[in-house]
Amino acid sequence: MRRLAAVLSVVLVGYPLLVVSSTAVLALGAAALSLCALGILVAPPVLVGGMVLALGEYTLALWLADGPPRLAGAALLGVVLVLLLETADFGRRAHRATIGPGLFAAQLRSWAVVAALTGMGAWAAGAGASVASAAVRLPWAPAIAAAGVAVTLVAVALALSVRRLPPRD
Repeated sequence: MRRLAAVLSVVLVGYPLLVVSSTAVLALGAAALSLCALGILVAPPVLVGGMVLALGEYTLALWLADGPPRLAGAALLGVVLVLLLETADFGRRAHRATIGPGLFAAQLRSWAVVAALTGMGAWAAGAGASVASAAVRLPWAPAIAAAGVAVTLVAVALALSVRRLPPRD
């Protein structure tokens, strides 16, 4: 699972470089990838920090590109963010455990549902933002969008950590 999380981290950090190749985007991406790798090995909060930094990298790339919104790219990024968090969390919980084919298949189905829901949500939010941005032009729209995603990401991470707490006696 750590390998899959590492591949998702590379996709997360590499996509903004496809939007615009810049030294600043590359430097921010390298820092984000380092934090993601450390978070995969050590703890989910460090991973979330790397993911938020990757969102900053994506925001910077969009701002430097100064082009039209990329709805498919935003949906892809949202799916990768959620799957990365889910994969790293599952890998940490199942570390050194024997995973049978039934459990793995159930986890894959769960990830597929989460990815589909995240993609549809990102697509709907992006479409709404595209319509709204046609009416009102905000100079800091990529930063506002990234801040919204970062807040959502932290909320998902907190929800995952609360879900794992053992019941109190």
